Amino acid sequence: MKSFEDAAAFHGHVCGGLAIGYKAALYAAELLDLSFSPDEEVVCITETDSCAVDAIQTVLGCTAGKGNLIVHRWGKSAFSFYQRDTGRSLRLVLRPDAGEQSDEMKALRARVFSGAASDEERRRYQTLRQQQVEDILRMPPEALFIVKETELPLPAPAVMQDSAVCSVCGEQAAKGFCSVVEGKYVCRPCAERMKLNLRN
Repeated sequence: MKSFEDAAAFHGHVCGGLAIGYKAALYAAELLDLSFSPDEEVVCITETDSCAVDAIQTVLGCTAGKGNLIVHRWGKSAFSFYQRDTGRSLRLVLRPDAGEQSDEMKALRARVFSGAASDEERRRYQTLRQQQVEDILRMPPEALFIVKETELPLPAPAVMQDSAVCSVCGEQAAKGFCSVVEGKYVCRPCAERMKLNLRN
């Protein structure tokens, strides 16, 4: 298994979100007997696009390019993991009180991100942030996550598709994502614009 340091190197910095994703990936690996997925053996559907997702990519090999990482921008720290060969799956949901920031950290974070923080405040924020990461990494996974049944269906394996040239914009798109209008292929963005024009 890849280390937290590997996840941080891929992500570019260390933060609480990355630590949460790392713990989620390790917990799913433990409960479902998962290992790094060179192809699509392991699938993750994440309900957030936060830093946590990069740790899941690093540890379990779930990526958008392989089609075994589906990202929903719902703002929920919830991650569904699926093992294709066994059909086993689970959903990990971050406990509401897990990894919570202190009032001091919240106040400093607001000042740091607004650009109003002094050098001393920035240093203090970094100290608190590092402490939060260490706390998350030390926590037993059951203290961080509620284990639930998956709610979303396992996506079908990725399919290689032929391309078609959109009759509107002239750009290539996978045929399976195109509409056919009057016998001609139309890519999804052009089809959406056509629908909007028809409604107006």
